[in-house]
Formats: sequence, C-alpha cells, structure tokens
Amino acid sequence: MSKETSKNLSGLKAEDFQKIVQGKRTDLYVLTNAKGYEVAATNYAGALVAIMVPDRDGKVANVIQGHDNIDDVISSPEPFLSTLIGRYGNRICKGKFTLEGKKYKL
Repeated sequence: MSKETSKNLSGLKAEDFQKIVQGKRTDLYVLTNAKGYEVAATNYAGALVAIMVPDRDGKVANVIQGHDNIDDVISSPEPFLSTLIGRYGNRICKGKFTLEGKKYKL
C-alpha cells in the first residue's frame, strides 16, 4: 500500500496499521470483490479489522468488532479479538496442549 490514505468502505487508513512490532512490520490489507464488498485485515495475528457488506436494505456496514489502528489491536483487553491466529498458531505438537493447567486434546 502507498503512504497515501487509501479510500475504502471501512474508512481505515493503512498508515494507522504500519509499525514495527517485535522486529516485524505490520500493515493493513484490504480485499474487495467485484460487488465492492470489503474485508480488511492486518498481518499482526491475522486480525480482521473490518468486514463491510450490505444489510437486507443495501446499507453497507461493518459486521465485526475490530480495531481502528495497530496500537489498539496490540493493547486490546481481548487479545484475540477477531484474530485468525491465536497464541498457539503453528505451535501445537501432536494435537495436544496444556492451558492454565488443563490438558486439551485436539
């Protein structure tokens, strides 16, 4: 994405999601289909920040609870809100793990 503010349905700005976090650059990615519907996500934990689709009356709205910038994603009291990749992404060996003393088998 360019440094300019991109125009999208959600009104989110790429520059609000561009930061170096733990040595890696974060960014905003906006996908739009032929009907103009939109999904916005950041590469930080795969967090979805907006899904813009029309309701039955054709009014376009964001249908998920997301964040407006990367700092809010990082500091959220709900650390996995709208994320696709949680704390165990690519780290579960042999289909089991322990969380807070409880064993889980997948």
